[in-house]
Amino acid sequence: MAKKKEAPFPQSLEAPVPEIYMPRLQLFIRLLLGALVALYINYSPIPPLVLSVNQVNLSFVFYYAFHLFWWWYYRKHGANIIMFRLGGWIDILGAFIAALCDPFTIPPMILLFLIAGLGNGIQHGLYFFVESMIGSLILVGAVLVIHYRLFADWPPYHLYFYVLLIVVGVSYAYLLVRRIEMMRVEAIRISEYDSLTGMRNRRAFLKAAEYLLLLNERSNISLVLMFADLDNFKTVNDQFGHEMGDKVLRHFSDMARSSFRKSDILARYGGDEFVMLLTNTSLEAAESATQRLQREFGAWAKNNGLQTGVSFGLAAISKGKNNLDDILRKADAALYEAKPK
Repeated sequence: MAKKKEAPFPQSLEAPVPEIYMPRLQLFIRLLLGALVALYINYSPIPPLVLSVNQVNLSFVFYYAFHLFWWWYYRKHGANIIMFRLGGWIDILGAFIAALCDPFTIPPMILLFLIAGLGNGIQHGLYFFVESMIGSLILVGAVLVIHYRLFADWPPYHLYFYVLLIVVGVSYAYLLVRRIEMMRVEAIRISEYDSLTGMRNRRAFLKAAEYLLLLNERSNISLVLMFADLDNFKTVNDQFGHEMGDKVLRHFSDMARSSFRKSDILARYGGDEFVMLLTNTSLEAAESATQRLQREFGAWAKNNGLQTGVSFGLAAISKGKNNLDDILRKADAALYEAKPK
């Protein structure tokens, strides 16, 4: 494989999170809303319903403690979908307690449900938005029923329209978030996947590889990195044209996807060069997989009158801290030795 001077590889990468996720802003808003609710309850001219002031304060001490723990967990372990969902439901539960204890017939704390649902939905995607909004609407209904029973009177006329406008606003927000989510997914597809082969591109591979190397520092997961390079690929383009060259690249990509698992990271590194990062795999198992793929691809090329094949260079990744640049160079050197002379 020809040696090319590449841009420096990134040396660190946080765990993958939603593309628009802003954890510091989310933490700030959560703490700010908690403080505003505490001020509202403690300085209200009317005592809170259901719970006492001290009980409400204790609830929001727990709210603060959880989200500070959540922040510590995120900084130490990275993104986690279970923690995302749990944080969203803690927000909704906090909104429920605040609205339930709101002593006014039109409780302004109901707006907390809207803020929690929109905030978590836009930060974490459409699924989170739908889940949090369904939960919020159910709990808003429960708050209004409990208020009715405690006040022994139906809510005032304008409250129905107040809630109706919130429902309309939520529905409109759902359509907007859904559109944003579709645009985000399409943007990721364009920016991280190769249009010809459908594989990840170099940028996406480096991002995923750095993350797996970070996991390898914390847990014992065996990793093997391999470079693949199509032999005599320039000859294919010269003799049969670039259309045939594209067909060869697509077919090799399809064969590679069928040969390896979905948990393995496959990418087109550039031109006729491919890179794979195999997880929970020994070097022996990786060598067996590459030999099988070499035979199958070589047989397909021969049947189509093409004088091409594929060579591989492998590098096992040791437990602990590793540098991706060094591993890539090691696999590149192994590939150079494996190329037909």
